[in-house]
Amino acid sequence: MAGNRLRYVDYWHFRFLNTHDSTSKAADEIIANPESHLLTQDQLFAAEGGVTGLGVQAGTIVVGLFTLFAARPRVLTYLKNGQLRPADWALLAGTSFVSYRLGYHFGHSFVGDSDKVNNHWIAFFYQKQLNRFEGR
Repeated sequence: MAGNRLRYVDYWHFRFLNTHDSTSKAADEIIANPESHLLTQDQLFAAEGGVTGLGVQAGTIVVGLFTLFAARPRVLTYLKNGQLRPADWALLAGTSFVSYRLGYHFGHSFVGDSDKVNNHWIAFFYQKQLNRFEGR
């Protein structure tokens, strides 16, 4: 397909192209002025829910690990004895990661400002794209 001048654009890149919601309006503002939605570390922490959001994240991790140990008690026994195998480590790490991501989502959705967080990350990655060296 070297002679094909048409470039395929993935569905995930254009599926919300014609929507008119707060995220698309913020994306237009970010294109015009990329620094408009960037937050400082303290502002981002507050938008993620602050200490309460951090508690939601930690609580979700504890609930996820408790559920893992309740469903597979051998993993807890192996952990106490220092006998975890690589598959057990992977299960423990996977459960912790998924629990953290769920807690992060619940934290900024329920006790934080979800729009500010999402707009910050859109602006952050847009800035990274503008400043990226492609090596051409």
